[in-house]
Amino acid sequence: MTDNWFTKLCYSTGKTIHDIVKPVETSGGKKTTVNKKVEEKKVNENVTLRRTTIDEIEIKKTPDDDTK
Repeated sequence: MTDNWFTKLCYSTGKTIHDIVKPVETSGGKKTTVNKKVEEKKVNENVTLRRTTIDEIEIKKTPDDDTK
């Protein structure tokens, strides 16, 4: 992965927004990232192809969980 200032800024901004918004909390479940894989290929000086695969596990609350 290219470690320039713009890439770091974008990553940090996205992570901060995600931590503030917490979209999983509103669905009543808990989501955990178990694997993250980034593949990157530089096609030429101006073009970089990037594929990010994120494997997550989401456990949703059920009405029975409240009674236990």
